[in-house]
Amino acid sequence: MINGMMMSMNSAYQRKLERNIPKYAWYKVFTKRLYLPLITVQLVSAGNVTVAELAIIAVASSLTQAVLQLPTGYFADRFGNKAALITGAAISAPSPLLYVFMPDFWGGLTASVMFFGGYAFQSGAIEAFMHDTLKSLNRDSEYSKIMGRSQSYGLLANIVLIALVPATYAVHPSLPFLIGFVSLLVMLCLVISFTYPTQEETAAVAQKKSPLAAVRSVVTLQNVALFIFIGILTGVTNKGVEYRELALQDFGIAAAWLGIVLSATSLVGALAGWFIHAVEKLRPSWFFALDVLLVGGTLVVVGLVHDIYVSAASFIVLGGYSRVRLIPYQAQLFAVSHHAYKASLMSALSLFTLIGDIIAITVVSNLINEHGYAKGYYLFGTTVLVTGFILLMFVLATVRWSKDYIK
Repeated sequence: MINGMMMSMNSAYQRKLERNIPKYAWYKVFTKRLYLPLITVQLVSAGNVTVAELAIIAVASSLTQAVLQLPTGYFADRFGNKAALITGAAISAPSPLLYVFMPDFWGGLTASVMFFGGYAFQSGAIEAFMHDTLKSLNRDSEYSKIMGRSQSYGLLANIVLIALVPATYAVHPSLPFLIGFVSLLVMLCLVISFTYPTQEETAAVAQKKSPLAAVRSVVTLQNVALFIFIGILTGVTNKGVEYRELALQDFGIAAAWLGIVLSATSLVGALAGWFIHAVEKLRPSWFFALDVLLVGGTLVVVGLVHDIYVSAASFIVLGGYSRVRLIPYQAQLFAVSHHAYKASLMSALSLFTLIGDIIAITVVSNLINEHGYAKGYYLFGTTVLVTGFILLMFVLATVRWSKDYIK
């Protein structure tokens, strides 16, 4: 009888863990800033915020993420993913209200720091939580598939919401931000409702007490080599498209078509997310090489082929692929990491992608300023290809955790 009760309780617990998977897909929908296109409009029109002040807000956002990434990752490992996710969601959720009740420089600065501070608590913790969930269900081999398809749902929903929510600005300037507040509240409710794997399953708390142990576990030569490689390429995919709209207009595409390009990018991202797990059939070193070719090659095509449709298609492919390309890397890192600091590992990866963002935007801006959009993107893509393969050689030379990872 006791055995039967235990089996029944375990079965109920497993069902609750299974529900984390669809809940995570909804989390990807509601974690977005649906009001994003209107932030600068609101601050400039309602608060007379200057361009210089907008730049300060942007820098403060990046610094907030960079400074908090590693400490919040350790916080999640030390006190649990539940504490980190709820703390992060609670900090982020009220931020849109500041654009309604305090739409000036200080309000915009505070809102941005709150959102990205909360995001830092969730970044790393959410991936670690989902991996723990899948591991408890003996489905950790499906990490890329489940995370990719959840991203697909989020991108498809985002296509609709990002078009509809800003349209409410015409009804009343406060509406998009109030809807954004409700959306982030739903996100908070979702992270509260998750069923979190027990400490015994995720790892003993006693193993996570020392910040120094976290650093020793995460900051190894092998990890740093891989972080640099992934971080640089992610910076390229994040910031290499920073001037996409201006470049396409320079190539001759009418401004009216830019919205279609953005929608097509999300559709390609959703499609890529649905099938991204297929790359796990490749040897990891081959995937790394393919990643370099795809990221650098699309940028070369943008600058080399003087055809507006080919250039637009290249930006769409790169932008869509960039939405999901980190998922196989996360799966590989989880698969070969034999320590308890999963959130710290993901946070370190996020920190290196922020560094990659800074490097990429600096390089592409200088090249475009000096050579124009076509030649600038051609040179940028060529630089990415050369640098990417040099870094790949560095990874192959240093990562010897290898029969599990680099085959």
